[in-house]
Amino acid sequence: MTLDGTNSYVIVDGERSWVVDPGPRDPEHLAELLLASAPRPQGVLVTHRHLDHTAGAATLARQLAARSGLEVPLWAADQDAVTGSRPLPSTFEGDHGTVAHVIHLPGHTADSVGVLVDGGRLLSGDTLLGGGSSTVIVPDDGGTIHEHLQSLAILRAMAVDGRISAIHPGHGPAAEGPLDALALVETAIAHREERIEQVRRARRAGVLTLDRLVRAIYGTELPPELEKGARWNLRATLEHLAAGR
Repeated sequence: MTLDGTNSYVIVDGERSWVVDPGPRDPEHLAELLLASAPRPQGVLVTHRHLDHTAGAATLARQLAARSGLEVPLWAADQDAVTGSRPLPSTFEGDHGTVAHVIHLPGHTADSVGVLVDGGRLLSGDTLLGGGSSTVIVPDDGGTIHEHLQSLAILRAMAVDGRISAIHPGHGPAAEGPLDALALVETAIAHREERIEQVRRARRAGVLTLDRLVRAIYGTELPPELEKGARWNLRATLEHLAAGR
């Protein structure tokens, strides 16, 4: 479900740097992030609690601190889910002003956030995925369809207003340029609304169990590695419909 792996990002402003989503605890990958960081690392931020984004975060923060001699905080929206983390900052501040804003984007999980870099590049975490893939809504981690659609509506408004110039997702390729960024958001909204309607029609037709819904919505040849994600999505959709939305 991670497509070609987790995308990690290093934001650099002069001698300051911030790492977003270090990803798994892979020594070679963490070494690359360490080398890409500026001499004065300011912090490591994870966009949400899942291990494919967080597993290497504490290790990288310690490595950055050891190399620089500075205190390098690890930030997460849910400190209970990410050991050793601190509450999120609202902005990344460079020597000459604000470098990025941290924005809350719940839906995939309750603690999902994005980072909007000065100039309009959005690091979306798993709120949006690249390459035509759809985000999984994880009810076990507080994810809901309602909040996901709200987050997407906010991002659509920002894209229409010209505040998002590109989207760099947690997995998959970037949507470069404002038109592609807007198209990515609108495609995600349309896909989610279509899936809700598919589940609504299936329920009306008497498809009531989750096993039957998986086959009805995703087909009989769903790869085993994608079945858990499909079940999460359907559970979230059923909860959405049960709430009368």
